[in-house]
Amino acid sequence: MKPVLPPYWHPTFAHAFILDWDGVLAETRLDFSPIRNRYFHGKRVPLLEAGRYLPEETRTQLAKDIYDLEMQGADAAEPVPGAMELLDWLEDRGIPWAVVSRNCRDSIDLAAQRAGIRLPEVVLSRDEEPVKPHPEALWKAARLLGAESSRCVMVGDFIYDFVGARRAGMRALLVQREEPNWLDWIDRACPTVSSLLEELESPMPWVPWEYRPVVERKGTSWLEAAWPLEVQVLAGCSDPARFVHEAAALGVGHFLVEPGLGLSVSIWQESLPLGREWLGQPLFESLEAFLAGRFPLAVVSEGVGGRELPENEMESALGEVLL
Repeated sequence: MKPVLPPYWHPTFAHAFILDWDGVLAETRLDFSPIRNRYFHGKRVPLLEAGRYLPEETRTQLAKDIYDLEMQGADAAEPVPGAMELLDWLEDRGIPWAVVSRNCRDSIDLAAQRAGIRLPEVVLSRDEEPVKPHPEALWKAARLLGAESSRCVMVGDFIYDFVGARRAGMRALLVQREEPNWLDWIDRACPTVSSLLEELESPMPWVPWEYRPVVERKGTSWLEAAWPLEVQVLAGCSDPARFVHEAAALGVGHFLVEPGLGLSVSIWQESLPLGREWLGQPLFESLEAFLAGRFPLAVVSEGVGGRELPENEMESALGEVLL
């Protein structure tokens, strides 16, 4: 199988998968609208978080109602079509996977039993706080799987999955649902789990989430030409974080920083995205850490001889280079 290389990606080559439970592996057909009507006047609030602001007695009753509903759904659970085949695919290839869910653990165990779904070693329910979309829920799963967060894929069917994935620096796939308003949060949407499995078995290059804007404006030919460029971060650059961010947003994938340059107080004062913990540290390391959360495929290293681009009018200057 030919690997998919940057600036593209594909989940086939991810180091670990983190899967939501309801709607991705088990179909329990939970409907929380009666609970929202009872406690929150029908507003689509996040029940677990909003419940914390209720009086203690009401909060206790809310928790019981949620638990009872989940257990009722779990008792009639069925596997989502394609879920068992997806798990077979992961296990055949030795790709570690975990379940991270906002459901209680009792309901996950019961649904797994009823639907005949084998659970992995790593199952994080709401009984282990914090819960999605808090990034720690996904970071914890990644640590337990022995994988870097940036090399993990979150597969879900609800917005909490994707907000959590973006906060945690993970790739995000939507399955089993069509929600145009969520497209800004995800890397890719697959209509069903079965269609995701088809994509996994025949990987083709996908444009990563972070490069989607430049591809929409400039096309894939621009991205492919900009990506291999080595751009020099000049010693006199007034705001190196803004510089590398702007260049990376235009598809540049490689940056060189003169050896020995450190993050001085004067540079730090002008470069707001760079945290104070990097003061006095090598500049290339601080820029690498900064870009990792936004453009995880980009490479920053020490070196000289890279192409120089102006801090202003960068897009037009880069266009001249790529012609």
